[in-house]
Amino acid sequence: MNLVETLENLEPIFIEAAQLALKMQKGVGHRNKTNTGNEFADIVTEADLAVQEFLLKEIIKTDLVNCRLLAEENTTFTDRFNTQGKYYLSIDPIDGTATYAVGGEYFSTIIMLHDGKNILYMFDYFPVFNYFHKIVNNNYSTSGKAPDFSLPFETKNTIVYWSGNPGKNIPELYNELKNKGFDFKKVTDISNNLDATTLFTQNKVAGIYHENSNVYDGIVDLGIALAKGYKVYQGGPNGSFDLTNIQKREIGLYYPGYYLALI
Repeated sequence: MNLVETLENLEPIFIEAAQLALKMQKGVGHRNKTNTGNEFADIVTEADLAVQEFLLKEIIKTDLVNCRLLAEENTTFTDRFNTQGKYYLSIDPIDGTATYAVGGEYFSTIIMLHDGKNILYMFDYFPVFNYFHKIVNNNYSTSGKAPDFSLPFETKNTIVYWSGNPGKNIPELYNELKNKGFDFKKVTDISNNLDATTLFTQNKVAGIYHENSNVYDGIVDLGIALAKGYKVYQGGPNGSFDLTNIQKREIGLYYPGYYLALI
């Protein structure tokens, strides 16, 4: 059995883990992960830790233990993985922790596998909606009923981003797209509840931009864009967006560079 097949067989565990997060959401405690002054980056819930432990306890029983683990939290089983492994396994137990911590609906559990060049597997499950989307060897699929919401018509020409400064980082491309009628907005300028990936996958916006993406959830949209054949622009310190170039900053591991995907 290859690693992608192993991950697919573990999907009931991934769903169970996300449902654990949903169960713990009401009244969950939280504390600062770091002290950066950014409350959204600093928040970590007890559920983050519990869900990651739940996942890793099952994952280490498989050949996935030979992967390099990119885990958001430092928990009991994180040191069981191979730091020199050929494949990279990333886990975000609760993507959208800030939303989760205030009782919001748009949070998910994300599992990803890549080999340094290609995104081989991605599973992103939203327990409130019992909905997931996934990538298997560059094939994108969904299951369940996607969240239903409406936005102003003008958002159809908007490229969304969570953080960074596209005007400064990619000035030529930024100006070219602006001249074509596209607008750039932070996700929070559109909605305080919705997440960027949902806006992107539901075709509510024109595209998505990521800068210095964290390794836990930051390449989900890249994988989706490539699997769906969207136009993708990317660049980094060495000219390309490099999945093997993992750097560390105060709020965790990240990939230097950017990518922008247009629907």
